[in-house]
Amino acid sequence: ISGAREKELHVAGPVRLPTRTLRLCVRKSPNGEGTNTFDRWEMRIHKRLIDLHSPSDVVKQITSISIEPGVEVEVTIADV
Repeated sequence: ISGAREKELHVAGPVRLPTRTLRLCVRKSPNGEGTNTFDRWEMRIHKRLIDLHSPSDVVKQITSISIEPGVEVEVTIADV
């Protein structure tokens, strides 16, 4: 976002999208005997939406930065 603002581009965002929560209940006992005890695992997926109004070559320069492992980036270029 800071790179886009340095180039004086129109930037909207980041807009927080709803957090998806994936829950998984797993039985602790491997063979099914004993008391019914469960482990509850949860994974949360956070998404942000950034809208850039600029030529596609400028967007490719901005998004060519190094990204941490575990972070996914999806770029969609819309023809207007």
